[in-house]
Amino acid sequence: MIEELSPEQLEVQAWAREFAERYIAPKALELDKDPDSPLRDELLREAAKAGVMGIAVPEALGGSATDIFAGTLVTEELAAACAGCAVLIGAASLGLTPILLSGNFPLISRFLPEITESWNAGEPKLVSLAANEPDTGSDFISGHPAGRMATRIEPEDGGYRVNGRKVFISNGSIASYISVFGMCDPTKPIREGGVCVLMPADAPGFAVGQIFDKMGQRASPAVELVFDDVWVPEENRICPEGFGWQLNRIIMSVTRPVVGAIALGIARAAYERALEYAEVRVQGGKPIVEHQAIQIMLADMATRVEAARGLVYRAARSVAAGQPDIKVSSMAKAFASDAAVANATDAIQVLGGNGYMHEYGVEKLLRDAKLTQIYEGTNQINRFEIMESVAAERSS
Repeated sequence: MIEELSPEQLEVQAWAREFAERYIAPKALELDKDPDSPLRDELLREAAKAGVMGIAVPEALGGSATDIFAGTLVTEELAAACAGCAVLIGAASLGLTPILLSGNFPLISRFLPEITESWNAGEPKLVSLAANEPDTGSDFISGHPAGRMATRIEPEDGGYRVNGRKVFISNGSIASYISVFGMCDPTKPIREGGVCVLMPADAPGFAVGQIFDKMGQRASPAVELVFDDVWVPEENRICPEGFGWQLNRIIMSVTRPVVGAIALGIARAAYERALEYAEVRVQGGKPIVEHQAIQIMLADMATRVEAARGLVYRAARSVAAGQPDIKVSSMAKAFASDAAVANATDAIQVLGGNGYMHEYGVEKLLRDAKLTQIYEGTNQINRFEIMESVAAERSS
């Protein structure tokens, strides 16, 4: 796949790898152990100043993305160093995704400069996205007819009142703004009554609840958000009333390749570390890479990396072409995340007892990989949506 990259894309890839090796890799184990370490803010500042944080925002809007596809290359490199740090940096702008995709140009022109200027100044303001709820995750993603979203974003005299709870929100405790999904008309099904609004984190009635103690990807905090009669002016409405689910559907098409890239980075790191270890670890009088049992495992790991890369790159190119494909995006996310879990498991096996120890960082790959099978729609939901697209194609 490398030969398919342009010289400019190869340059971006090398730049991202250098950043990851210099600023992420040395901090990875410490941030996994202590997510609240001062190293977290230090990393965010470095990512902002370097332009890494702005890679998802077009250059014309103050970001650093000259090539939308290049963002996938950057994400893969960051995740290969530490998936939690990749999410920490990537989720810093995740809440901008609904704004950018909405076509709401008044809001974009009013709000984007504040955020991008903070990045360029090296004091980044983060924007989180809040959709998942204690009892509503997959229902909202799939738009299930029986699904309901408990959060209310109800019209009231020139604005909206927000009431409800969100859970597992990446960077929610350190964000300056939150893009919040909820129901503006709770009498309608989830596909028809949704809306999304932008809310400042200092709004009266908003609070951060529980900070969850995660299994993996620990560098990025996942938290509960509580909305108690929070007022949001109408000018901060991101999409028209009733179009919340449709907007989230588009977001999934765009962000699932990114999750695929995170998983690809993990899968690649697991393979590379296993191979490096196998070349120097001696058993039976020779490096274990010369043992057939190990060769078979490494061959499978290498194959998963290449297959995952093909799907992830294809999905990302569809996004870059302005034609995001929910089927291909779902395939990329599901396959790459399964590959990441399989490769991380095999890497531990190749390293044996050492692979099970924290200090080697390989067991962390498995803990990080597991989450890629869950967020942005579980892999079961992704497979449901793949077949939904297949059925639509066959009936057309």
